[in-house]
Formats: sequence, C-alpha cells, structure tokens
Amino acid sequence: MKIAELFRLRWLLSALLIAAAALFAVGIATEGDVHHENAANSEAGEHGEASTQVEHEQTEVEGTGERILGINLESTPLVAFAVFISVALAAATWRRDDKLILLATALFAAAFAALDVAEFSHQIRESAPTIALIAAIIALLHVGAAALAEQRRAAAP
Repeated sequence: MKIAELFRLRWLLSALLIAAAALFAVGIATEGDVHHENAANSEAGEHGEASTQVEHEQTEVEGTGERILGINLESTPLVAFAVFISVALAAATWRRDDKLILLATALFAAAFAALDVAEFSHQIRESAPTIALIAAIIALLHVGAAALAEQRRAAAP
C-alpha cells in the first residue's frame, strides 16, 4: 500500500468517526429540544382534559431516553463518553495500523451502527423525521467506519 493511499484511508476513517460523534451529539441535543418543546406546547393548551394530557406527556418527557439494561443511553455523561471514545479511536487509527485498535474501532462502530438503526426506527415511529434522518446518517457513517477499519485490519501486516 502506498503512503499516499494509507494517508487517505487513515484520514477517511478518522473523519467518519469524528463526523459520526459530532452528529450523535447534535442528534441527542436536538431530540432533547424536541421533547421539551412538545411539553411546553402542551402546557399552553386548554385546561381540564388538556391538563390531564399535559401531565401524561410531561411524565413521558421526563422518562425519555433510550434504556438498555436499565441504562439511559441518552444521559449526558454517557453521550460525552461515547463522543470521547469515538475521538480517541479516530486519533489512534490516524497514528498507526495496530490490529487491536482497528478491531476495537470496527466493533465500536458496528455496535453503534446497530444502535443507530434502532434509533432511526424509533424516531420514525415517533414521527420525528429530522432526528430519524440524523440517526440514518450516523448509522451510515458508523457502517462505513466499521467496514474501513476491518478492511485496514485485514490488510495490516
């Protein structure tokens, strides 16, 4: 593999991981804004029947967040950690072609791609097309990163 080609592959893999991390953070922030906006709009509605509906929606908004094994995947510390890991893997794969780092990158990206597809499906059911589009783009970025990391790992000496 030529040095120029290796540089492009390293750049591409790092760019995919960083772009996915940035969009992930934007998507989480956007989703939170949408939930809070819906609750505020409901509070401005009529009293009586509407107040019961507002209480129900507020309970839903307060309880939002994707949970797997009881862990809120949209909590701020977890989001920050995921972004940090993504940027750290981008930096590590940029610097060298270590098979273990490339394997970890491929597994990380593939796992996040699966979660992104689940989020896409969830947002379609919730009629949130903007967030669904962000989730779909992130899923494609993660699939690309996983495939590229695996390809580089297989080609590494």
